[in-house]
Amino acid sequence: MKLPPKIPLASLPTPILKLERLSRRVGVEIFVKRDDLTGLLESGNKVRKLEFLVGEALAQGADTLITCGTLQSNCCRAVAAVAARLGLRAILAVKGDKPPSYDGNLLLGKLLGAEVVYCTPEEFGEIDSVFARLGEEVRRQGGRPYIIPESGATELGAIGYLECAQEISSQIKHGVPAFDTLVIAAFSGGSQAGLLMGKQLTGLSAEVVGVPIAHPADPVRDYVGATIARAAARFGLGVEPPKAVHLLDGYQGKGRGASRKEELSTLIQLAREEGILLDPVYTGKAFLGLLDHLARDPKEFGSRVCFLHTGGIFSLFPFRDALSRLLDGDPLLDS
Repeated sequence: MKLPPKIPLASLPTPILKLERLSRRVGVEIFVKRDDLTGLLESGNKVRKLEFLVGEALAQGADTLITCGTLQSNCCRAVAAVAARLGLRAILAVKGDKPPSYDGNLLLGKLLGAEVVYCTPEEFGEIDSVFARLGEEVRRQGGRPYIIPESGATELGAIGYLECAQEISSQIKHGVPAFDTLVIAAFSGGSQAGLLMGKQLTGLSAEVVGVPIAHPADPVRDYVGATIARAAARFGLGVEPPKAVHLLDGYQGKGRGASRKEELSTLIQLAREEGILLDPVYTGKAFLGLLDHLARDPKEFGSRVCFLHTGGIFSLFPFRDALSRLLDGDPLLDS
């Protein structure tokens, strides 16, 4: 197996820790793989993908990275951090109006020198046209653009999580307990696709379970299968889409741009019980899904579960008002 070239950006391997108090409470051994600690401003899972995407960009002679996302996009912030590290230009097309003040990931993106283009919902719905326009503007100025689709969710980006599965397999060989199940948040499903490819190539025995946080399960399931098929064809990998893609549906809440009392309460509880911070939009929803299923059937995922913490800590701060109310004992009316 020969993987595509990459630019080493992440601090790897990320540690795997047992959540002792939570494990005792739920009656199942729960571990967390700290992929929120990959480095580059705690860029989470995105930097694993960007190692390969930016590797391709530099191989093509690109000097400008263009991507898109919400105002609080983790991927946009990670692209801005990578661009600053490598001396590249970053252009972020974000959905929404320019806020009166910057916050969270948007603030960091601006601090890192990224150029931000604000898009209406209609423009963002035609993001390929926005990419084409921005790319042409870069070329007119003498630059060479490289487009990174939202969340870096391509067959190339998925190779980052194929490597993550290899990393977990190596950690198990060196003393980490073997897991019955790996659980990860799923936006498009690219990271889950990578884990499933790595599972096939390494012989990792753990079931790989995704928790959709924005889209319904069926489109995510289809995307996982299609991504694996594209990666197999493009890189000559001996993998194939699995017959079934395991997803925990029903935890999307209000979608990617909002969070409910249930998710916020989950991250508050984990912070106090284990000293680990989740984010309200991705990992908070996925962890809620895991705990909800364990409450119904503690043995659903076997006796040992590993949750992949994919980052997003800076998304906490735009939720300060709702979190403050909960922390002060004032229940949210809209849950």
